[in-house]
Amino acid sequence: MKKYIVFGLIAGLTLSAVLLYLRKRRLAGSEFRGFFDSSAVADDLFGDAFEVLPDKP
Repeated sequence: MKKYIVFGLIAGLTLSAVLLYLRKRRLAGSEFRGFFDSSAVADDLFGDAFEVLPDKP
């Protein structure tokens, strides 16, 4: 009985680790998806950050 509980815990942890790894791998590179879409307004995203910096001559 005790070995089945230990086996279940090990199997559950292994499955959780694999699922977290696969989810992280699937979502890699999608952090900014939807952030820079065409409906976004630059002033809402960045405020006056570009107005403070002087232009290069």
